[in-house]
Parts: sequence; C-alpha cells; structure tokens
Amino acid sequence: MPSPRPYTTVVVDDSHELRSLWRLMLEYDDRFAVVAEAADGRSGVAAAELHQPDLVLLDIAMPVMDGLQALRLIRSEAPLSTVVMHSSFSEDSIQASLARRMGAHGFIRNGQTRQALLAKLETILRRTGGAVSATAQC
Repeated sequence: MPSPRPYTTVVVDDSHELRSLWRLMLEYDDRFAVVAEAADGRSGVAAAELHQPDLVLLDIAMPVMDGLQALRLIRSEAPLSTVVMHSSFSEDSIQASLARRMGAHGFIRNGQTRQALLAKLETILRRTGGAVSATAQC
C-alpha cells in the first residue's frame, strides 16, 4: 500500500527565523512538505495561488500586506487550501476571532510545543477535509 502523500504547505511569516522554525518542525514530520515560504502577505497570496497547497500557515502581523488582508485573497485564489492563522496573539483575541469570521479554518498561537502545534494542525486538516487529499493514493 502506498504511503500517504504529505500535506503540501506554504508558510507565510515576515520573520525569517519563524519561517525556518516552521519549516524544520513540519518537515521533521513526514505528514507535511513545505513547498514555499513567503515573507509578507502579498508574496503569500502569490505562493498560495501558484502551489494550491493543502495548507497555508499565515501570520497575522506582517509588512506590505498583513495576514488578514491576505486571508481573503488566499481563500479566493486557493479555495481548496486550508488556511491556519498563526500569531503570538491569544486564540481568544480579537484578531483570532476576526480571522475566523473572515474564513480562516483555524488559529494557532505561536510558542507551543512542536507536538501540540502538529496535533492542532492535524485536527484542523481532518476537520476541513484536508486529510482526504493527504491520504489519497499517489
């Protein structure tokens, strides 16, 4: 039986260090494959449109175009992608609530353990149907 295809992922964050950390965490786990990174919302929209990933990890506070502005465009340009916002803001914050109302599939607070972050991503992907594409036979 073929192994499940990993979730293709675009990581969008203005911090090079956080993008690198996300890449390391995700690629250490064979359920994820980072196909692109972007340092601002505008580049994130372009990457999501180009790659049509299973998952877009999108920071809220960024230059050029913030995550909330990019969210609406990503949902339009990559409608099958699961978009998970990430930030240092609390999951109960106004920004997290607004992100959900604008179409984000989930919200993750930075600073959790790798296991907790990956478990939450997996839960969100299963809830949104992302697990279907990730387990499709190649």
